[in-house]
Amino acid sequence: MTQKEFNKLRQQIDLMADHIMRDKGPEYTLMHDDVLNNFKSTAKRLNTSALKVWATYFDKQVNSVFAHVNHANVKKAESIDSRFADIINYAKLGLALFKEERL
Repeated sequence: MTQKEFNKLRQQIDLMADHIMRDKGPEYTLMHDDVLNNFKSTAKRLNTSALKVWATYFDKQVNSVFAHVNHANVKKAESIDSRFADIINYAKLGLALFKEERL
């Protein structure tokens, strides 16, 4: 893959990640101003930490990528592009949780 091709791919996946975050964000935050509300509210219900909830959700996305890698013929619920876009978003949200907890 050339640098030009990679740059185009990177732009496409970043755009997809942005669209997913914008489209799914209100549902996951329950219309809350805190973009991390999904992790915090689930953590409270389960009596655990928001970071552990985040790690579980992140791992689900990584697991899905491994399903694509290891089982090419298994029917997938989402495209590989969507899974990588979700991983990008979860990485950003995870960093935000780490930063917030360290304040």
